[in-house]
Amino acid sequence: MVRYRFSQFTLSPQRRVLVHDGREVPLIPRYFDLLLLLIERRGEAVHRRDIFDRVWADVIVSDSALSQAVRTIRRTLGDDSREPRFIRTVSRHGYRFVFPDVIEEEDNAAGAGPTPPAPATLAAPPTAFEPLLERITRASPGGPDRAGRSGPIDNEDRREAAEMLHALGTAEALRRLGTRPGHAAARALLREARWD
Repeated sequence: MVRYRFSQFTLSPQRRVLVHDGREVPLIPRYFDLLLLLIERRGEAVHRRDIFDRVWADVIVSDSALSQAVRTIRRTLGDDSREPRFIRTVSRHGYRFVFPDVIEEEDNAAGAGPTPPAPATLAAPPTAFEPLLERITRASPGGPDRAGRSGPIDNEDRREAAEMLHALGTAEALRRLGTRPGHAAARALLREARWD
């Protein structure tokens, strides 16, 4: 099986990991699938319908879920939507992976099976927590983080916040969030999702 190298990143479909400069980068499983699809069809404008069919085949989601996924992937890759190096929006159509130097190579772990999850004691990159905190804040009812906000809480935000916590490793995420706003909301969200 192949893996894809681009810039300082390596994407391994076999191991289901994104690596940046030798360190695994947490990515929600559906976002991983979206990035993989765009890389597999790089240079091609992938229609939103094709993305929904492959990445969200088992659920019905809105266009905003796709937009949020692309925003998160761009942030993870350090990309800018105004001057994209990796993912370009194709107006009224979908998205295109535009980085010109993608290298396909044999994945050394192809015969070894998937890599087990990293131990909870490994530190995730600090930048991984900013989108998580933002998502938890939007998903949390009535807490100090929502002071002055009105309107219903988006269930998609709640689901994706829980998925991000799970992807980062529950214990590590809670350890890192312990001193930051949103910790209590993160615990409640994990209890609700039965991941605590």
